[in-house]
Amino acid sequence: MQSILHAYAEQGIKLTLAGKRVKNINFRLKPMTEAPFTSLLAVSYPYQMPKPVLLQSLQNRLPWAIDCQAQLLKKRQSCKHPRQRRYFNDIAQLQGLTLDSEVYLAGQKTTVQALFETCFNDTDFGDTDIASSLLGIYRFWLTHFISNEQSYWQDKVGKSASKITPYTMKTRWGSCSTNARTIRLSVWLAQFVPSCTEYVLVHELCHLLEPNHSARFWGHVERVMPDYQQWHDTLQSANASIDQH
Repeated sequence: MQSILHAYAEQGIKLTLAGKRVKNINFRLKPMTEAPFTSLLAVSYPYQMPKPVLLQSLQNRLPWAIDCQAQLLKKRQSCKHPRQRRYFNDIAQLQGLTLDSEVYLAGQKTTVQALFETCFNDTDFGDTDIASSLLGIYRFWLTHFISNEQSYWQDKVGKSASKITPYTMKTRWGSCSTNARTIRLSVWLAQFVPSCTEYVLVHELCHLLEPNHSARFWGHVERVMPDYQQWHDTLQSANASIDQH
């Protein structure tokens, strides 16, 4: 019996045995946090079961217990680290996408197939270059956004840019040239709710008032967009490798 207990313990499984008035042997595995164990296997067996038969049953069940424990650990880890939304900031990341892949546009989750059907009024995309087509959709969305929102936010900030253009950026959400008064917005913003893009636009326009990230600068941002922190944090958590200057 000790060798069986040891075999289970080596796998992080604590084994408990109870003879009961039952007809068959029963196994129940559940998680536990009693070091060094990660799982508890409770075994109830007919109290008249011969010991050799019990030992053989325990031996035979070991592979099953190991497999079930792995599934429990995987489930526990997935609960600790819930799956995050996947956002892109490089066209190379789009290369492996299929028509069934999940993507985001304006904060709404969809599939590549469904998005293409909406944008291209077609259903057959077998020969479509998914990466370049998806990038084109993001660029079109952002161009439309700029056309609709530029004047409104310039009026609120009190400064106007000479040009605002979509741009494929890997490390920034936006950029501003204060001398030329030009602003570039990342095409990848099209994946997020429009408020995120509004925040980046306000952020860059405010650089025409203050070319740094001083307290005065952030005061201008808050004046124009009091809830900017929410959208700043959304973008920050989406991809820590993308920042804003």
